[in-house]
Amino acid sequence: MSAFALNKDIFNPALYKEVQKVWFQDYTPDKQTIDFDVVKKWFGASPDERHAFDATCRASFAQALDAIGPDKFPSASVEPFLREIHDAAQRSPENEGAEAAWTALSLALLLDQMPRNIFRTNDGLVKVYTHYDKIAYALSTALMSASAPIARPDLHPQWRLSAAHRLWFYMPLVHSEDVEAHNKYDEIIGEFAKDLERVEGHEGSKKFLEQATQSEREHRELIDRFGRYPHRNGALGRSSTEEEKMHMAAGGMTFGVAQEE
Repeated sequence: MSAFALNKDIFNPALYKEVQKVWFQDYTPDKQTIDFDVVKKWFGASPDERHAFDATCRASFAQALDAIGPDKFPSASVEPFLREIHDAAQRSPENEGAEAAWTALSLALLLDQMPRNIFRTNDGLVKVYTHYDKIAYALSTALMSASAPIARPDLHPQWRLSAAHRLWFYMPLVHSEDVEAHNKYDEIIGEFAKDLERVEGHEGSKKFLEQATQSEREHRELIDRFGRYPHRNGALGRSSTEEEKMHMAAGGMTFGVAQEE
């Protein structure tokens, strides 16, 4: 058991509501169309739009990430976050534990996505790849295990058919350099696609899932080819192979991660 305790002055329902507000705006799980104004913040924003969104994320969540940063939380255990979800389930069991499921989604976003919007230089990215991603991956896998504090929050009825909500639970698998994580992701989104095939409408989710599937193929190709993401080598102090150098020089995928000289 981890002795580390989350600071309740920071990690509380108000923080999780703020994560939801910043990330989703008014994009609710019951919508069957894609809100492109929201999606553009996540993928494909212009440089000015990206800087503005990064600034919002930094102002809202830098304190929380600092409180669980590598200097203050070197063990990087997932246990404090699982306890937070458990407490939410005990506090509000109504609606099939909807608050606990939202808490789980908020923590997944806070650990996996917010660092990517806040830390964009190599000295920050090393914390993303070696610290926050470690916790996010542990959270993702724990929430899909039999020992989870609540039953599969990614499958909660409130967003089971909303790809724009459900897929964030799985993004830590995509960000992993472990091929088994990608195998698991492919399995999960295959099941999700079957869920969507069985229902009428939900074209927004079907399109979003199609795009996510293509993105995973692009990530998976790098893992299968190199065994890692070459665009991370600089931040992690790894020596690039000649093949990786040629790949990057030819405009290899970086998934929005700027490359420092």
